[in-house]
Amino acid sequence: MTGIVSSIPEKESPTSHGASRPSVLHVCTSCRPSGFPREPRKNRPGFKLYQALRTAFHEHPLGQHVEVRPVECLSLCPRPCGIALSSPGAWSYLFGDQQPGESTDDILECVSLYIGTEDGVMPRGQRPKGLRTSILGRVPPSDPGFDLAVSQGVEKT
Repeated sequence: MTGIVSSIPEKESPTSHGASRPSVLHVCTSCRPSGFPREPRKNRPGFKLYQALRTAFHEHPLGQHVEVRPVECLSLCPRPCGIALSSPGAWSYLFGDQQPGESTDDILECVSLYIGTEDGVMPRGQRPKGLRTSILGRVPPSDPGFDLAVSQGVEKT
C-alpha cells in the first residue's frame, strides 16, 4: 500500500492549501461481476475495493477529510464496482467499473480534486483518466432552504 499512499504528494493535496470540505466516499460492498460467486462476501470485488480504499485513505492525509463508508448496494450491477462521492452543498458523483487493486490511485486523485473544489464540479478533462469514462452520473447539490410548498405557490397557515 505504500505506493498508493505516496502516489499523491501531500504538497499537492488541497488539504495543505486549507481548501477542503468533509466528504464521503461510498463504496458498494456487494458489487461483483455477473457469474461471480455471492459467497463468501469478503471475496466480492466490491468488498475488496472497499477494504483497499479504507486502508489507503487511513494512511493518506486526505483521510482527515474523507470518510470511506461501505454501502450494501448502489444498484450498479451492470457496471461493478461502484463508488459514489458526496459532500454537503456540492455536486455528487457516481462511478462504476472500478477495479480492486487497480483503481485506488485514480480514486485518491479524484477525491483530492473533488474536495479542493468549491462546489464539487470536476470537469471530465480534469478527472483522472480511469474516472473519465466510468462516470455514471452526477447529482446537483440540494438546496437546504428549499421549501416545496413555497415553490408550488402554496400558502402556509
